[in-house]
Order: sequence, then C-alpha cells, then structure tokens
Amino acid sequence: MNGLVQKATSQHGLLTTVQLRLLGFTKQHQANLVSHGVIERVRRGVLRLAGSPQTWEQELLGACLSPGAPVVASHRSALRIWGLRTHFTGIEVSVRYPKNRHLDGVRVHRSVDLVDDDVVLVGAIPVTSVARTICDSGLIFPGHEIQRAVDHSVATGLVTSGELLNIRRRVGEHGRNGVVRLQDAIDQLPAGGDGAESGPELELLRILTDAGLPAPTLQHPLSVGGRTYRIDLSYPTARLALEYDGVDAHSGVDRFVDDRRRQNALVGAGWTVLRYTHLDLRDRPWVIVGQVAHQLPDL
Repeated sequence: MNGLVQKATSQHGLLTTVQLRLLGFTKQHQANLVSHGVIERVRRGVLRLAGSPQTWEQELLGACLSPGAPVVASHRSALRIWGLRTHFTGIEVSVRYPKNRHLDGVRVHRSVDLVDDDVVLVGAIPVTSVARTICDSGLIFPGHEIQRAVDHSVATGLVTSGELLNIRRRVGEHGRNGVVRLQDAIDQLPAGGDGAESGPELELLRILTDAGLPAPTLQHPLSVGGRTYRIDLSYPTARLALEYDGVDAHSGVDRFVDDRRRQNALVGAGWTVLRYTHLDLRDRPWVIVGQVAHQLPDL
C-alpha cells in the first residue's frame, strides 16, 4: 500500500490501472480496493486515491493518463500551467496526428507537427513547452494577446526569443495558421529589453522607443539612505524614474506602505517619479510619451 500512496501522491492523487499492476495489484485486488473505497474510478483506466483533493490539475492529469494514444496538456490548459492565462477552467489537450482521442469533457486537438522536444513535464503533467504553447495560441487568440504572452515570457525568463524563433520556423514549414501572429510579436520585441523583469516593462520600453525617445535604462540600481532600490525604467542623467504598477504586484498593506516610502526616498534624492498602469499603456501611450519627453529637456 505504501507504493500505491506514494505513486498517487506524486500524481495529484491519481493512479492508472497499468501502474497498479506494476505495483503488484491484480485486477481482483484493484476491484477490492474500489469496493472498499480506497480508490475511486475517474476515467477509464484512471483512478483516484480516496480523499485526495479534487483539483483542476488532477482533472487535467486524469485526461493525460487515460489509456490510448498519448495526449499532452496544450493550448489554454498549457497557458494556465505556465501562468500566462490563469482563469481557464476547462481541459484542453493535443494528440499527434493521425491518432485521435475522444475524452468526455475534454477538447482534443490533433497536431501534425508535435514532436518530443515540444513536450515537458511540469510535476507529473505532460505539457507543451512555453514556446510551443505560445505558437499554438496564435491559432486562438488575437495578436495583442500573443504579444503580451511573448513579452511576459521573455521578460521573466520562461522562454528566449531564440526559442520562439526556432518554433516559429519549424512549425511555419507546415503552413500552420497563426504563426504570423507569433512572428509579429517577436518582431515587436524592443531592442535593449534584456534587463526587463515583466511584460509591461517591455511594453513601456516599446512605447518610448517607437516614439523616437532614447531607450531608458532597465532595472537601474539606486542607493538612498542605506537602501538600494531598483527602478523599472529610468533616465539616470535626468533623474527620471518610470515605474509600472501592476495590481497583483502592488497590492497588500505592506507593499502599499513600501511603495510610498520608496517614492519619498527617490523624490528626496532629487528624482522625478512617473508611475503607469496597464490602462495607461493600453489606452494612453501618447500621454506617457508626452510626459516623459517633457522631463527630458535636452531632446
């Protein structure tokens, strides 16, 4: 039983009938475990250890573990796993063409160009790589969504622009729809953005350089009063700091207080601080350009 529990624990509470046989449980043993409520049937060939939490990850892995042609989490499910689209609650997977699968409650894609290198394990869940996931997303989301995914993934180190170019070239050979959106997003990555730590920082850099302003310094360290602060984007010679305020990153009482103390320290050191939000980047880029240009009198 210890082996059964350990295996289930490593798989979000799930086991397959094949895994149970490898652990020494015959069909009769398995039937007895079901009848005594030790394990519960989830899908054909997939069982859950009784009492294990029923989560979205468990449901997704259950689809991937079901017997038949191997399937991998992909598209919206993969975006959620990689933290690129967090509100999706369905189950979406891919299977390699010409294979096909029908799984109740699951959207199954058939892929002609899915290869082993496109699949990684996140915990126990087989999932398309970040580069492959973003490439697939070009089929279902508009260009600005792909740009946001590319910006965030590159800035946070989930993927490199080189990896995105490689997947675009390989998949593009098959005439796949949607790779144009990926290529456009790669082309829009601003020069000098290697130091960015978030997608919005890259977007702010893009807005400024596209308007003809000089490229700001990313993550500039500034020591004030014994503390070292890192400024999102800055023009050090002009003592101008540009900060992006995301709702999640700047929520909570402690962060609220720290932000105000940080700003007071920068202002006290002779810096001008301009703060921008997602809505500013999306709806008022020209205002950002005007405000920054006004603070750079040498232009």
